Amino acid sequence: MKAYSDYGIDIPNNKYKGEVVAICPECSHTRKKKKEKCLGVNLDKKIWHCNHCGWKGGLPNEFKIETKTYIKPIASNKTGASENLIKWFESRGINQETLNHFKIVDKKEWMPQTQKEENVCMFQYFRNDELINIKYRDGAKNFKLHKDAELIFYNLDSVKNFEDCYIVEGEIDCLSLYQCGIFNVLSVPNGANLNSNNLTYIENSYDEISHLKRFHIATDNDVAGRMLRDAIATRFGKENCDFITFNDCKDANDCLQKYGTEEVMDCISKKYQFPIEGAFTIEDFNDDIDDFYYNGLPVGAKIGVEEIDKLVSFHKGYISVITGIPSHGKTAALDYIITRLNLTEKWTGAFYSPENKPTKLHFSKLARLYIGKSWDGYNKMTYDEMSDVKEYLNDKFWFIKPEKDFTLDTILSSVKRLILLKGIDFFVIDAWNKLEHKDDSTSYVGKELDKLADFCELNNVHCFLVAHPTKMKKDKDGIRFEVPSLYDISGSANFYNKADLGICIYRNFDTNVTTMIIQKIKFNHWGETGAIDLKYQLQNGRYYLETKGSDNSSWLKRTQNLGVLSTVTKPIVEQSNLKDTEKFSNKTIKPSLKLESFNVEEEYDDDVAPF
Repeated sequence: MKAYSDYGIDIPNNKYKGEVVAICPECSHTRKKKKEKCLGVNLDKKIWHCNHCGWKGGLPNEFKIETKTYIKPIASNKTGASENLIKWFESRGINQETLNHFKIVDKKEWMPQTQKEENVCMFQYFRNDELINIKYRDGAKNFKLHKDAELIFYNLDSVKNFEDCYIVEGEIDCLSLYQCGIFNVLSVPNGANLNSNNLTYIENSYDEISHLKRFHIATDNDVAGRMLRDAIATRFGKENCDFITFNDCKDANDCLQKYGTEEVMDCISKKYQFPIEGAFTIEDFNDDIDDFYYNGLPVGAKIGVEEIDKLVSFHKGYISVITGIPSHGKTAALDYIITRLNLTEKWTGAFYSPENKPTKLHFSKLARLYIGKSWDGYNKMTYDEMSDVKEYLNDKFWFIKPEKDFTLDTILSSVKRLILLKGIDFFVIDAWNKLEHKDDSTSYVGKELDKLADFCELNNVHCFLVAHPTKMKKDKDGIRFEVPSLYDISGSANFYNKADLGICIYRNFDTNVTTMIIQKIKFNHWGETGAIDLKYQLQNGRYYLETKGSDNSSWLKRTQNLGVLSTVTKPIVEQSNLKDTEKFSNKTIKPSLKLESFNVEEEYDDDVAPF
């Protein structure tokens, strides 16, 4: 099993999608400009091509995730900033006393953007007075963090004796607030991003900030800054946060330069609350509406299987209800969806799943999905493969087993803590009838589902809720059960009314075909109602597209009353797994659920083809 590093290719940290450029290990060392990046890497297709020497190649169909080891920078023996740097900061309203407090120094440093050494300012990141990271910035506003160092908040030690703190988007904004007399201020280390924000610095700094009760978020007043503001507020809980804007200025330093300390402090005093409940005006959502207009409606998370992605995508802040007749594979299908969301979208989450107890049994099912081999018997996964999955999932999935009781409130309390600590994206309740309920009245079920929906929206997390039907009818021949709908779920029709996504898993035991039926889609841009035929492989727990000899007419007849339409499927083939004798590196994690679909039907001669 190979990774990019096995070929000498260095992929930038936190990059796993799209295209990047890297130094070519085949030719760069022979060239005058040895640091020039001429190797194009397509991370989605896992292929590369050098524009200089023509070297090209690709990873095997399976991939691996390398274990991260943090490297601490060596502290500089230089004290104090140069005269030029002092003058530059003074032009931005920041004096030498502030620079000395933050241990700001400058030096010569090689910068990847210019491919040469530049005069840079060093922002040093400390935790308990220990140097953890350094950010380098040159005069052209090029940045880089110290290679392989840990991401933490900047100025982390400043909040030890406070119950609240201010969070800004950059180190200079942090210095600016300090200059104005605000000492309990943190800066994120990696700015804001329009696509997604890496918030691992929250988890890495948790021990130092866990005592804080209030967070004042003062990120930049642009689209990316507002997205970062919302992401941070979601982690800490919007009820524990407020936000600050700086009038017509982009950020704190811009305000300090234009208007001085008094205006900055006036803006700081005008804290705005996040809308949580009650009635709102269009103006309350003005920024979000503009973001939707310029950047389009959110695409959502997809599992990386084209035929299914056409039907459904998953969005944080909402509920997916999964139903189906007992023993038809609801839990197995949900596990498959979740493992693929983890691989394609990096979603992490929590399980309250008594249907899968004990947890070690649930892990064995997940391991089969990731490795693509059986837990025992024929084609059994190796111990190293099993160990790799354990290491990989240790900080991806969590399992909830309350000590107090099994009410919805208790489950949500555990989920809330995981959102704060780990920034999870989803949680599973499998199944609804495994919770403790006061009664099964329509009004009670409706209120509990409203509570669940409000929790998801407030905390920007997706809930997968498994619920069993109670009204199971047989077809006119009295042989097979009809396809249940969300209205058939035990307890209340609220499961259809309150669900944002509704999925039914139905299995025809005569043909061994499992049909995934999308019965409800809240918004058109999420997907469409429809269905797709699959086959389940017991050995590895994966679902496969039905491609040959599939008789769609039987289940179509049974779902006409639900308005479900057929989806025509095409064969998708993945390369075979490695042999058991091929050993994995001790420092790598290699889940083998493929991320790319390969249409190579002539190489696969079975009735079905794996995703």
